[in-house]
Amino acid sequence: MIKDILTVSALVIFGAAAYAGEPMTRDAVVDAAKDGVEFVGNTYVQERKTENPDLILIDVRTEDEYELGHIPDAIWIPRGRVEFEVAEKVRDAEAEIIVYCKTGSRAALVKKALDAQGYQGVVAHEGFETWAQAGQPLENDLGVLQLIEGKTEE
Repeated sequence: MIKDILTVSALVIFGAAAYAGEPMTRDAVVDAAKDGVEFVGNTYVQERKTENPDLILIDVRTEDEYELGHIPDAIWIPRGRVEFEVAEKVRDAEAEIIVYCKTGSRAALVKKALDAQGYQGVVAHEGFETWAQAGQPLENDLGVLQLIEGKTEE
């Protein structure tokens, strides 16, 4: 079963290019990951957090990235574990899930994989960089912070 999911995910994510003669470049991998994914912005995330108390907001960056700062209320599940943990813990195929990473590439891969697993309410956010650069609140061990013109306020 897992082998089938991984095979389908590879075909969905990389298509026939995954089996072409030359390996893909980094830019081609990013393009393939993001191909067909419509990203949601900061306003969408804010609205959904307010309107849906059951929203599952997942940060798929590395643990170090997450600990430095993340979108408030986001849970951390690393990119290589999301598919397995969601399959184990989220049994509602229509659960609303927003995934994000730094710039959208990893989130796009996760969205495609979760879509292939049968989840219908998954969207990818355009990236933590856009969240932080827009001055949105960040959360870490110090509490909730906000970047304001190059400074950090608590």
